Amino acid sequence: MKSMPIRIVLAAFVSILGVAAYGSAPGLAAPNDKGPVMAASYAPDHSSPAGDSGVNATPTPKPSTDQPRTIRDFFMILPEKYFVLEGCVHETDKDCKKAKLDYLKTFTEVEDTTNGYFKGGCDGAQSCLEMTIFKRPDGTYLVAVATESEMIIDQYFLDYKGGHWNDVAAQMIPRYSRKNIYELPRTGTTVKVFAKKVTDKGPDYEIAEKGVKLYDLVWKDGKFSIRK
Repeated sequence: MKSMPIRIVLAAFVSILGVAAYGSAPGLAAPNDKGPVMAASYAPDHSSPAGDSGVNATPTPKPSTDQPRTIRDFFMILPEKYFVLEGCVHETDKDCKKAKLDYLKTFTEVEDTTNGYFKGGCDGAQSCLEMTIFKRPDGTYLVAVATESEMIIDQYFLDYKGGHWNDVAAQMIPRYSRKNIYELPRTGTTVKVFAKKVTDKGPDYEIAEKGVKLYDLVWKDGKFSIRK
């Protein structure tokens, strides 16, 4: 009869050990628990390519917000240095705006807003004008200007940024030369380049016409390249 209390004590001891094991061992649930206790986990962030934190990623160029947008916009702010308006009265016509509007009304031959092209005629002392704009990936434009008066041809490739104009022909045009004539396109972005054939020349003037064709200048990704 003395052995029974010993069995009861042993059974109670085993039961206590079992409860302790369930309560402390990782991954095991105590009686009446809903399931195993799992360690917290976090999925990796795949928003950037593997091995790239995104800090050095190349930003996408944003279009400039202070740029003229149409060929007329550029014409209206074109400095007199590149196109003289004979009807401009500087004392009463700031930036020759009235004279420019009069020129558009009187001499416009082609104003192609979609293709960024303008061609205006001439009369007497007033020069003819041709303009084309070439859009860059960053939203800025290269502005090509050609004027002609009594067979005298002047051509410019201009950059307009921050309210300032600069002649960038030497930087933007491969093999740029004043001995060439650059035919501006109305459609497309290819400029045909011809040798300049001088027919008459004086101390302060040069009369020329197109000579033999040399090559094409193809506009792509904001720059010109030569195509023969």
